[in-house]
Amino acid sequence: MNNSKDTKPNIPGNRPYKVFNGINLIPKTSKKCNKCKLCAKKCPVGAININNVSEINADKCISCMRCVSICPQKAKKISKLITTLAGFAIKKACSIKKENELFL
Repeated sequence: MNNSKDTKPNIPGNRPYKVFNGINLIPKTSKKCNKCKLCAKKCPVGAININNVSEINADKCISCMRCVSICPQKAKKISKLITTLAGFAIKKACSIKKENELFL
């Protein structure tokens, strides 16, 4: 008898989930930063160095943009060119209709 704890479901997708394909969505820190460290404290994966908030570990960063959205000084940003390129990549990936799948 096959115990459900002994088998893992075969779920399609990328592992690790973050695949850049040449577009790196790592926020940069501008001179507006007053070093409040809020971004480092709230980063869900600990990618921002608490002692130097301009230093972001690209291997850890999942590009969630939390640091960009919560910065009171608006000091974390992604360049407009990178944002535009990412938008084109997303549009291309989302333009193909995919069938729904159910995993139990």
